[in-house]
Amino acid sequence: MRSERLAWSGRDWRMPVWFWLGLVTMFVSVLHIVIDFGVGLFDLHGTLSLPEATTLVGVALIQIWWAVSFTAGAQGNGSGVASAGILGAGWAALTNGFPIVYCPPVCPEARPLTDIGHIGSIVFGILLLFVAIWSLWRARVRPHWFLPAVALVLLVGTVVSLANTAIS
Repeated sequence: MRSERLAWSGRDWRMPVWFWLGLVTMFVSVLHIVIDFGVGLFDLHGTLSLPEATTLVGVALIQIWWAVSFTAGAQGNGSGVASAGILGAGWAALTNGFPIVYCPPVCPEARPLTDIGHIGSIVFGILLLFVAIWSLWRARVRPHWFLPAVALVLLVGTVVSLANTAIS
C-alpha cells in the first residue's frame, strides 16, 4: 500500500525520519562489517569454505536489499519501510551490535570505530524498528509481505552462514 506520509518527494532534503534513520543505521552497520574484515576476524585467503562464501554473498545481498527497501519506502510503499525496520533490528542491532559482548567498550581493536559500530548498530537498529512501526501506524499503512519476508530470509540465512563460519 502506498502513502504520501512515507514517501520522499525528491524536491527537497526533507526526507521522512525513518529514511534518515535508516541511512544512519546502514552506515554504522556497514562500518562494523568493514572493521570485522579489517581486523582479520575472517580469514579470506585461499579457497573459501561454503559458509564463508555464503556469508559474504549474504552480507552483500543484505546491503542491496536495504537499498531496495529504502527505494520502495521512499516511494510510499509501506513494505519498504517494514523491510528496513526488520533489517535495522535484525541485522544492525542483533548481528552487528551483539558482538559488543566479545569486545566491550573501550574495545582495543580499531578503536574508537569498533565501539561506534557496535553501540551505533544497537541504538540505531532498535530505534529504526520503532520509528518504522510508528511511521506505518501514523500513515495507517498496512505493508504487504514480500519485501519484509525477503529481508527476513536474507537475515536468517546470513546469520546461519555466519554461525557456521570459522572466525580467526
